[in-house]
Amino acid sequence: MIKFLKNLILFPFRKVAKSAAKTHLSPQANRKRIAQDILILAIFVFTVFIVRFSWIIVTDSSNGVKLSTRAKANYSETTTIYAKRGTIFDRNGTPIAMDSSDYSIYVILDTTYVSGEGKKLFAAPKDFPAIAQLFKDKLGIDEKYTLEQLQRKGASQVEFGTSGKHISFTKKEEIENEAKAKGIAGIGFTSHLARSYPNNNFASNFIGLAGLKDGDDDTKGLIGQFGLEASLNGILSGKNGVETLEKDKNGQALQGVAKSVTPAKDGDDVYTTIDGTLQKYLENLMDTTSVKDAGAQNIVATLVKADTGEILATTQRPTFNPATQTVIGPKDDKKSDKENLFGQNNLLYQAAFEPGSTFKLFTLAAGIETKTFNPNATYVSAPIMVADAPVNDWDVEEFKNGRAMTFAQGFSHSSNVGMSKLQMAMGDKTWDDYLRRFKFGVPTRMGVGGESFGTLPSENVVSQVNSSFGQGIGVTEVQMIRGYTAIANGGKMLEPHFISKIANIDQATERVSQPEVIGKPIEKSTADDVLKYMVNVGTDVTFGTAYDWKNAQPYFRVDGKDVSIKTGTAQVAKTTGGYYEGETSYLYSAVAMVPSENPDYIFYMTVTLPQHWTLSYISDIANPLLARAYELKSTIDATSMPTNGYNVKEAKVTLKDYKGEKPGNTLDLLRQQILQPVVVGSGSVITKQSIEAGTKLGANARVLLLTDGDIDMPDIYDWSKEDVETLAKWAGLTVTYQGAETGKVTEQSIKMNANLKKGQKLTVTLN
Repeated sequence: MIKFLKNLILFPFRKVAKSAAKTHLSPQANRKRIAQDILILAIFVFTVFIVRFSWIIVTDSSNGVKLSTRAKANYSETTTIYAKRGTIFDRNGTPIAMDSSDYSIYVILDTTYVSGEGKKLFAAPKDFPAIAQLFKDKLGIDEKYTLEQLQRKGASQVEFGTSGKHISFTKKEEIENEAKAKGIAGIGFTSHLARSYPNNNFASNFIGLAGLKDGDDDTKGLIGQFGLEASLNGILSGKNGVETLEKDKNGQALQGVAKSVTPAKDGDDVYTTIDGTLQKYLENLMDTTSVKDAGAQNIVATLVKADTGEILATTQRPTFNPATQTVIGPKDDKKSDKENLFGQNNLLYQAAFEPGSTFKLFTLAAGIETKTFNPNATYVSAPIMVADAPVNDWDVEEFKNGRAMTFAQGFSHSSNVGMSKLQMAMGDKTWDDYLRRFKFGVPTRMGVGGESFGTLPSENVVSQVNSSFGQGIGVTEVQMIRGYTAIANGGKMLEPHFISKIANIDQATERVSQPEVIGKPIEKSTADDVLKYMVNVGTDVTFGTAYDWKNAQPYFRVDGKDVSIKTGTAQVAKTTGGYYEGETSYLYSAVAMVPSENPDYIFYMTVTLPQHWTLSYISDIANPLLARAYELKSTIDATSMPTNGYNVKEAKVTLKDYKGEKPGNTLDLLRQQILQPVVVGSGSVITKQSIEAGTKLGANARVLLLTDGDIDMPDIYDWSKEDVETLAKWAGLTVTYQGAETGKVTEQSIKMNANLKKGQKLTVTLN
């Protein structure tokens, strides 16, 4: 190689010398000729270098390598500043979900892997059985599978699939200590960014899960996979930053000597309305009372603060432990644990069902409002025919010819015949109007996404009548709770909500939610009457379905307070058509409001397709939970704690332009920002908004969204005068005001659901 380079360098000079010898010039002429040739050669070489350097300067690359980047790496290093995902808290500031680390396990098999002192750092074949036993005891990994992995030919290091991932720090320490005690080498752990759920099973389906996507490394950050973690991902997720550090002469980064920094933006913290003490107690009751032995397909229980619509506690079975990602309750043995876990619906808002007799509250309310309900009028509960379909009471086998009772007693007795007669007296059109007033068939859009709509009854007479006692209509748990808030609050209906506030610690800002009034479907006197008749359900010795005849006392008892109660039993539809059959093949439910005057709490629970049934399955949950809620009432009623105790400012959000967007998704997004959106019109696309895009809004501001469909009169109870003016402009109405000059709407002359026409006159009363 050296000889070749030498010849290459001397080649031009030898050629010049040979040429000079052939010309037979004098020495002086030869020197002159050689000097000219050398000059030409030097100019050529210099030109080549100039062109090459110019090319490097212009392109900043050589042989595909970015030179500035390579040079920069010699004296600086760029690192990622990872953003922190926001923490989810309960209403009192106790963490529910927070960032942490977990570990995956591996075993080194490379026999050359030894320490500087010659100590073996790999797993010896003689230790394979002990390793397999250790992994079985600590991680539940099958011994055969572990041995197969350890005995792979040519492998220098082996891992153990999903079973060897998501290991807690505590479990990691247990494995390390036992391996050390047994003299086992070669077991190692890799740390990963993770999400910690310190309370284990704690409203798990509602809170959800966040984690790394399959195949992603830590740089991608945690992503919400379902539940609130997914719904609020845009709020909880932060944005990574970058930091460029200088290096010393040895190439080591100088920590704290930054040339430039783009700071990370941490995600916002979300304070839920859940009370941690009540939630833990509810989970404990579900696991220790007799309902755990009911063998039910699913169970759902929710406690709500009646005067605010705040969800204080909610749970379901089946559920899961987010710390271990194991399913609790019934699961499909044909599916993997992951399929069972991610296949679970949140039964609070993602599953529609026929509610049964707990729906009779709304039938009774409509009957009282329309004066078709006379509590003292009597009827006989014998089966009746509606078109070609029979309607009978639950005790028809015992009383084939029915019993004489008043309509008030019929409500206590949960009489299908009595409710059917009431619905037929008011008529299908009026009944449909009240169903829409209570917003059935419409998801709450409380900000969770993925809600089931539910279904209104078909227009045929049989479906209309059946819906009066809770069959032939589809609802979700949260839709029922929304309707119950109107009964509990003197006719004012509240949107159930789960966000107490959104806080940013770094900026010392927060947005605090307030109750959202979404209408007044019934008058206060009607709501109060319904609560009164509900008390009889638990106290009427003859007709009350919630009266325990065996023990001569009401099933539902809360510290001597009057309890407004309604029980329900509904047929459960099969996905293939028809209904399940059998002695307990029903959806059993109960709603309790305490006390019966101006209720503080609403409790609603459903038990679907149990193998065994008694009403105590529900009362044994409701009674102690409501009693505990009263013990904590002063804490629950208190204003939620501030972010840092002082100098907390309200965060403003900049309203976007939602024209052209779908109203449903927009409602969820706006409620996540703690705003109060209202859709006007029946269209599928937003065409106008009451507040201009770019406006900075504080929490709880009402935003009207006009769609491209027909405009029916909305329920404008609690609207401001400005909101009414916007509606009048969009619908072409002429408005006359009564009462105060400003304030909120208390009365409207055009009834809710009426089709609006341009030029129509609307009279509004302001308080």
